[in-house]
Amino acid sequence: MDSKFYHQLYEALHSHADVEKLSQKYNIGCGTLSSILNQKIVEDVKKSHHKFVRKEQKIVAEWKAGKTFSELGKIYHHPATLISSLILQNLGYSKKEIRSFYKNPISIENFRIRNELKDSLDSDYYFSPRAHQLQEEKGRIGENIVSSWLKNKCCDFICENDMRAEGHVGKTPDFLLKKSIKIRDSEICWIESKAMFGELKEHRYYEKKQFSAYHDCYGDGLVVYWFGFETDILKEKEDGYQIADFEFFKKDVPEHVNKILNYVIHW
Repeated sequence: MDSKFYHQLYEALHSHADVEKLSQKYNIGCGTLSSILNQKIVEDVKKSHHKFVRKEQKIVAEWKAGKTFSELGKIYHHPATLISSLILQNLGYSKKEIRSFYKNPISIENFRIRNELKDSLDSDYYFSPRAHQLQEEKGRIGENIVSSWLKNKCCDFICENDMRAEGHVGKTPDFLLKKSIKIRDSEICWIESKAMFGELKEHRYYEKKQFSAYHDCYGDGLVVYWFGFETDILKEKEDGYQIADFEFFKKDVPEHVNKILNYVIHW
């Protein structure tokens, strides 16, 4: 995706209502737009979190005065799940107890906290346990496509978990091929599956933390950004790996690719 157009979409995405609208306008999969929105929300929260924490006492006081977790989330433009965590810690609950509440809110004895927490978790598509579970499921779908693709081509490989079990140390890609395969005039020895949109800033982070290490240990590889990537990445990426998206696999496993392209974390 052209980087200028990506930034145009990024600025236009504010909520899940925008996902469907922009999908119809530009004929882009809802999964791609949902992924960009998710990354935008997470990045915005990271940038603003330190300012948010400085308002802790004011937020707690407003909650004690009657405002709900969800109402405070809208006032401070911050996920209600994180609002609830801040308040509950201030009330003396441990992080372990709060994690337990998130998993099973009906177990909370305090009626007000139980109802408000359930409401905030039900409306949080980014930081709630359910949202995290769906993100993990999205990642598994992408890995399953790569696994099926490799099996169809009779390629022997070992997955990251198996590598760990066999005692591999250091950075481990999602798939390590026992025998290299030729892709675009390069011999590929590993594949990394990313169920996200390849945004330039995050790509730089992964290149430094993962891709360069994979190349040093195992040789050339392939990075798959399932929901597309900024074209500017191709201009500045290091040698040692190639980049692909859903288009690379679509002709071989179209039904599986369509499944991930339409994957939206929303309920």
